[in-house]
Amino acid sequence: MLSLGVLDTVASRLDRGTIATILAIVFFGAGHIYLGQVRRGIAILTIGIGLLLIAYPGFIGVQYMSSSGIDMQTITRSTIVNISLFAVGLGSIGYWVWQIIDARKLATKQQIAEA
Repeated sequence: MLSLGVLDTVASRLDRGTIATILAIVFFGAGHIYLGQVRRGIAILTIGIGLLLIAYPGFIGVQYMSSSGIDMQTITRSTIVNISLFAVGLGSIGYWVWQIIDARKLATKQQIAEA
């Protein structure tokens, strides 16, 4: 287990941009909140969780369709729905990457403003 002294030492050696990037990778909006953009971070968090909740049935549906014996008409409707939900899942991955890049850019702007 890491003591707070070790964590403080590691944090002091990293710049704000690196810490914000690591936080953004771990959790939607955490990097923005760390940088003081609380409203923006909460908005990113809310949208990210919403996208994941919408996409989750698409990932589960693909597994369900492959293991169940459903007639052709139902498979067609299910396939369309599951492909749409899967696309939302891919979009949420893109959104996750965007918020990581955005947190890094925000940290860079703050470092320039402080200098």
